[in-house]
Amino acid sequence: MENFRRRRVKTSGFVGFRFSRVRRGAVAGFTFGFVLEEDALPIRAEPPAAVAYAFASPVGSRLYEELVTRRGSATRRLVRTGAREGVPFDFRPGEELAAIRHRSLRKPPPEIFVLAAADFFMLTFHPLQASGFLEAVREATTRPGP
Repeated sequence: MENFRRRRVKTSGFVGFRFSRVRRGAVAGFTFGFVLEEDALPIRAEPPAAVAYAFASPVGSRLYEELVTRRGSATRRLVRTGAREGVPFDFRPGEELAAIRHRSLRKPPPEIFVLAAADFFMLTFHPLQASGFLEAVREATTRPGP
């Protein structure tokens, strides 16, 4: 994940890490973290929930079109690869959070919470690499992001 800027994100409803790159005024990348409140992200998740998502902003920019909406885009490949590997992402063209995967961690007993979260994040990271998403974001952008 070199060449991506890592930034800690902490709000009342979400805590995690954002990895981003920019091209002109547009930004793209991915985020891993935990939803702590139901309305923290535009998803229906039972907090606490582990979440990972690919993003591009602003919606409608050339970068967004290249990485999300274009046929064969990096985000579409990510979604297909995840589905093949049993790690489904919800594809949301037209939204900043273009591909989202989440799992509620409300049910696992506290003693295995960390293991359940680690399992989610390890399984989720593989399609990011295998689909070529990370490389596509690097190639489509000019420098580490905000």
